[in-house]
Amino acid sequence: MSDNVSHESLSLYDATADKAASAVIKQYSSSFHIATCLYPKPIRRAIRNLYAVVRIADEIVDGTLRKANSLAGNTHCMSNALASYEQTILNAPHKRFHTDPIVHAYANTARRCRFPEEHMQAFFRSMRMDLSTTSFADTELQEYIYGSAEVIGLLCLDIFYAETPRPDSATWSRIQEGAQRLGAGFQKINFLRDYTEDTTVRRRDYYPRLSAPSAEEAFNTILAEARSDLLAGARTIKLLPPKVQPAVAAASEIYLELAGKLCRHPEAVIGAGTNKRRLSVPKPVKTRIVSQAIFRSGYGAALHKLTRKAGA
Repeated sequence: MSDNVSHESLSLYDATADKAASAVIKQYSSSFHIATCLYPKPIRRAIRNLYAVVRIADEIVDGTLRKANSLAGNTHCMSNALASYEQTILNAPHKRFHTDPIVHAYANTARRCRFPEEHMQAFFRSMRMDLSTTSFADTELQEYIYGSAEVIGLLCLDIFYAETPRPDSATWSRIQEGAQRLGAGFQKINFLRDYTEDTTVRRRDYYPRLSAPSAEEAFNTILAEARSDLLAGARTIKLLPPKVQPAVAAASEIYLELAGKLCRHPEAVIGAGTNKRRLSVPKPVKTRIVSQAIFRSGYGAALHKLTRKAGA
């Protein structure tokens, strides 16, 4: 009886930890949350568990910790906190219970999906760059995007194929490249959308070219690179397991929609005064994109339930 009680309590804690991680993504990223609603439940849960850890690391380096401790301009506490969190996350899969429910949820996912430690190490390297780099050279930015975005795409593949046989090596290489291109495209669009906030609030310039006299040319070049990444990644979605294709397609199309909006309103990024603003994709447009992704993938029967979630 004692063993049964122990097992039931652990299952309850696992479920509670998963719900805690889900709350993080719903609060911080409506676009990503909408897309994850299209995944089958085990994959959806794993994606959200990964995202929660990534989001918390972002909060450490983006100044939330500094504001909490009233340590304006001091990165020492953030550096220590990030190093501590990195060790916690790297060690997490080796323990079955964690007092932090986000870490607990992540550990369950990392074990089941066999996350390579080097991918999380690359992610945290990029996070450390946010603490030490205020203006990114092209080579630094390439390294940063790999760790902050491309490896997240690779970790998502580990989730997709945790219980699905991987294809032949040539196809697998194409899928990996597609995941990295999508991740890079997402990140570049985020950089453009958040450019004003990054440079004025966080004092972090991922694209110094946008403050040069040739800002318009640089903006068009960066946007074209991002669209190229998104389109290249989208071409490999058909190689993924059918059950994950609607969610990945919806996410890529939401970002392509945002890219189009940036193209129509460059002043939101490189304009002056009140012209600068953070662009977003309206909820009705996101709902339409989700609906189309479902129908194209043959999941029309689930449309009503999922689009209701998307519009929530």
